[in-house]
Amino acid sequence: MYLKVNVPPVFKQIFAASGPLIVTLGSGMTVGFSAVLLPQLKDDRSTIKISSHQESWIASMAALPMAVGGVLCERLHGRAGPRSTNLLICVPFVLGWTAVSMATGVNGVYAGRLLTGLCTGLLGPPTAVYIAEVTEQRYRGAALAMISFSVSAGILAVHTMGTFLGWRLVSALCSTVPFAGYALIWFTPESPVWLREDEDRRRRRRQTTAVGGVPSRPPAEVDTQQPPPPSPPAELDAQPPPLPAAKPTARQCFGRPSFLGPLAVLSAFFFVQQFSGVNAVAFYSVTLLKRVGPDLNEYHCTMALDVIRLAVSVLACGLTKRYGRRSLAVVSAVGTCASLLCLAASVRDTGAQSTGTVAVQAIPAPTATASLTPVLSIVAYMVFVNIGLVPLPWIMSGEMFPGYCRELGSGLSTCFGFFMFYTVIQISPYMLTNIGTSMTFYIFGTVSGVGALFLYLCLPETKNKSLEDTT
Repeated sequence: MYLKVNVPPVFKQIFAASGPLIVTLGSGMTVGFSAVLLPQLKDDRSTIKISSHQESWIASMAALPMAVGGVLCERLHGRAGPRSTNLLICVPFVLGWTAVSMATGVNGVYAGRLLTGLCTGLLGPPTAVYIAEVTEQRYRGAALAMISFSVSAGILAVHTMGTFLGWRLVSALCSTVPFAGYALIWFTPESPVWLREDEDRRRRRRQTTAVGGVPSRPPAEVDTQQPPPPSPPAELDAQPPPLPAAKPTARQCFGRPSFLGPLAVLSAFFFVQQFSGVNAVAFYSVTLLKRVGPDLNEYHCTMALDVIRLAVSVLACGLTKRYGRRSLAVVSAVGTCASLLCLAASVRDTGAQSTGTVAVQAIPAPTATASLTPVLSIVAYMVFVNIGLVPLPWIMSGEMFPGYCRELGSGLSTCFGFFMFYTVIQISPYMLTNIGTSMTFYIFGTVSGVGALFLYLCLPETKNKSLEDTT
């Protein structure tokens, strides 16, 4: 005897999305783990000694494989489906965190960071596509915005653990997150969109190949001298429904404006996201806050910014359900531009010329009233950038592309986003050192302002539209 329980569809959709979102927590932990790992490795009591060169490699080791993962995932996603792809990614994700936890030298740390970064890149496209395909139109925006929330929650969780625990224990605890996500995904169904496409592929193969693998023979010539055979009964004369056209290849997709248009717009959106300083400002803001208040605790500052980021991510989930994508993106870009320009104007650079290089330091403006401006500017920046510029490109990577190229478009656009992430992280220290903190923030603010105009003119609206209507 079975007990039948009527579960509302919204709860089924939430459960289906929960597994990939929990694994996405591991992506946030990967991004935030270097802030926990590096200070402890530089401690005199550390069993693994690192140089400044090795420190920069550990910090950026997880960023570059993210871009590679976005490309590699496309073929796996198309063949196995988004659910099975998420299941496969969880396995090396657990192994990567385990490798970091058990590392006896810097090479073990490199290997673990490389593997977790690759899994983070692999995870982006199938997560966005799967959530977009298993949720209704009215819930899709909020569900996709939970991706950004999961990343923010992962950053906060790893920073909180790193405040009280050693890096080996923290990485061991992080390995349980993709394991828990694997257990949840195991009980969820495959995407219905991918199942329909897979059934179409199977029917197409059955129609082109006879049973036993022998190619179908062409129809025999009709003998006009013989009377025609009797017509079969009506029920036997029924023909199977016509199959949709086969999906075009990647080369054919690049020749179609319906693919190139969304790819160009979304790639530009990712460029604006990263060159608005979403990561560089967050990394440097702790140092700036400490210069405003030298007695501030570095870990407390980091956790305070993480809490703000997480709270705004929750707010963004509600805003994406209520407001359109384009209007939210434009407001976010304009607010980001204004806060960055205020931040740039509220600090001044002092440097000493030595050995052909300029050592630049940012200090707050000298007046008492201006000393709060950097703090307020950073808080305003964290609010504005996280309500639109951070979550929306990831949301729209699962919405903007036609069904025939959704996996390819999502993979390429997120690959470009991760490459821009790596680029900004690499060039930001040079910009801060050679042109100064103030000028760096002016550049980031200008990119955000120009990006606001571009998004207003070019970004399509996908809110409350089916996946077919958005293309």
